[in-house]
Amino acid sequence: MSKNRHLLLALTNPVPGREDEFNAWYDAHHVPECLEVRGFKSCQRFKLTASQHDQPRQAYLALYELEGDDPKALLQGLEATRSERTQSPAFDRESVSLWVFSPIAEKQHGDESDD
Repeated sequence: MSKNRHLLLALTNPVPGREDEFNAWYDAHHVPECLEVRGFKSCQRFKLTASQHDQPRQAYLALYELEGDDPKALLQGLEATRSERTQSPAFDRESVSLWVFSPIAEKQHGDESDD
């Protein structure tokens, strides 16, 4: 198992009434600009469609795959490029939560048959 792979979970919201603008900016500008940051390898975005217990504060998740020895340094690299990245007034900055998780076990797969 590679100990230098990490997942960054970025939970966000659009400014109310600006969801289309938020999504267009996120896909066309934010994700490509983040993927230019050293150690940022891929990104996939998700929208909340169901919850089991509490309703989370944020409706959107961007899941970034990172590669590097120090997760804190990867986040610092992202922060260092903030002023260079395209900003959007449709992005609710107050809603942002960022977490980096590092693997502690190999990925496991379930049965892939279509029962």
